[in-house]
Amino acid sequence: MFKLNNGELMPKLALGTYLVRDKELLHAVDKAVEVGYRSFDTAKYYENEGELGEALKILLPKYKLSTEDIFLTTKIFPVENAASGELIKKDIEESLKLLNREYLDLVLVHYPRPFTTDDKDERNKIYRKEAWLALESLKKDGKIRSIGISNYEICHIEEMHEYRTIEPTVNQVEFHPHFQRKELREFCQKNGILFQAFSPFGRGNSALLNDQIMTGIAEKHHTTVSSVILTWIVQSGNGVAVKSKSIERVSENFKSTTLQLTDEEMVKIKELDLSTPYVEDRGWEVV
Repeated sequence: MFKLNNGELMPKLALGTYLVRDKELLHAVDKAVEVGYRSFDTAKYYENEGELGEALKILLPKYKLSTEDIFLTTKIFPVENAASGELIKKDIEESLKLLNREYLDLVLVHYPRPFTTDDKDERNKIYRKEAWLALESLKKDGKIRSIGISNYEICHIEEMHEYRTIEPTVNQVEFHPHFQRKELREFCQKNGILFQAFSPFGRGNSALLNDQIMTGIAEKHHTTVSSVILTWIVQSGNGVAVKSKSIERVSENFKSTTLQLTDEEMVKIKELDLSTPYVEDRGWEVV
């Protein structure tokens, strides 16, 4: 578990649910809870909060667990609207109902601009400010335990000093051995913000998953490159949300929680940085 800067505890590994729906989601969550996952990551944009909530409602009694045993993260986009703050509060109320929760463990501002504006729209700053203040209000009301950000760059985080009264606990960004975000990561660590990886496999990028260095390390440990990447991320002090529709990979990925890489192996992977993103998110282009 990681202790966030507000004292809350957060599991190091979460099951991501992007593009996972219906029976695939139910089966993935079933296997995840069975092998030991206690953290699940969703978002309004994924349109599967209700399905995740229903899956947990069915499965928690099966494994003799309560809602308090599960750490849930969802995410909201800023809204291009004069009443954006109130609209976000309504969205979170809906999320609470869909996820069958009285509170959410973590809510992130999904992106530093609304889904409907351009990267260079000067109003983006206003909309992300309103989104953050809405989350602060919901936290103060007890609806959310922790609030954070996603795809935020240093400039966006520094800008928050102008209006925030609560510090972000987490920054969730694309992070893997080919895209290590050294400057942003060090900034977050220095400021007590947990750096959490999404797309740790670069959405299945073949160059990443077939890297000879990591293949060799995986063979040595009788495991997969995926497990090596997840272990490297967590062993470096970062959180990670990893998605899979396959129950076999859900189980395989969790094995990373017991794998231990040597200092030499950690350094070898650190040297693989290509500063190359593999997903479409480009938070650094947003004003």
